[in-house]
Amino acid sequence: MATRLVCRSRSRLVAYLPSLQAAVHHMRAFSSYDERRQNTRHMEELPEADSKTIWPDAILGPFGPTDKRFPLPGLVGARHQLVAPKQQELPFAKGLSDILSKELPQDRQAKVIVQAAANAQQMSEAEEDDVLLDDLSPSTLDTLEYVAQDCPELIRKDFMDLFPGFDVSRGRFTVITISQKTDNDMSAWSVDMESEREELLEQFVTAAQEICSFLQEAGFWADFIDPCSGRPFLGPYTNSTMFETDERYRHFGFTIDDLGCCKVISHHIWGTHAYVGCLFTNAAYNHPIIQELTEPRTYDEEECDQED
Repeated sequence: MATRLVCRSRSRLVAYLPSLQAAVHHMRAFSSYDERRQNTRHMEELPEADSKTIWPDAILGPFGPTDKRFPLPGLVGARHQLVAPKQQELPFAKGLSDILSKELPQDRQAKVIVQAAANAQQMSEAEEDDVLLDDLSPSTLDTLEYVAQDCPELIRKDFMDLFPGFDVSRGRFTVITISQKTDNDMSAWSVDMESEREELLEQFVTAAQEICSFLQEAGFWADFIDPCSGRPFLGPYTNSTMFETDERYRHFGFTIDDLGCCKVISHHIWGTHAYVGCLFTNAAYNHPIIQELTEPRTYDEEECDQED
């Protein structure tokens, strides 16, 4: 049995779990989450019918003309009444300057300053989140790190080619990284390392499919990166890839070490003894279906093993 150690900040959620099966077990238990939105019906109140009939002509009553353009019997009217009056065209003022609509240099400078301030605040919040993350130390029984965080606005464009069937520039775009602690060093090849890597790959793909299925059942878009191909597993084919040594992982708290002959991803706690997978969804990182991971719970290893 193991208890989770979690941390919540302004832009990310961190949870340590005993195994990947524990995370899937949680998502399955919470898959029936309902927003409990009140389906209120808006009924428009119709005005009460008035018993007094209003005729177009109060004097003639029902014998009065229904259309004032045809006042004579048989719907006959004068020709000048049928012709719509011509609208007087206003003279076009030529040669006027667009100084009122053109963006001035001062306006562009103000926009640059505002954008720079927003970027600085975002980087400051990211540094604070890294400090909170570094203060955490999972127990010896925790072998899985689950991190859900908002994708920074500045790098969203880098994922447009990766998900051609989903517009990542609009709405929420949450990145979920799942790091599994390994017994072998992933930077040095060996038979045991390759065997463990294939086992963790199978576990991640199976669990990621279930997690994405749970999120889709809740009404969200979700997909994950196939570690073998580096492409979205559920989405349409694309030439864009994102392998585990991709530089974009640096934005999510990982380090990419260049060993000369190859590159390897490094975890902030477990170093190169980690196998990393990545999921994406438009569910907010603080949505109850994801944030429920921070609620205290104790997992039974036998119960999680039965999920396999």
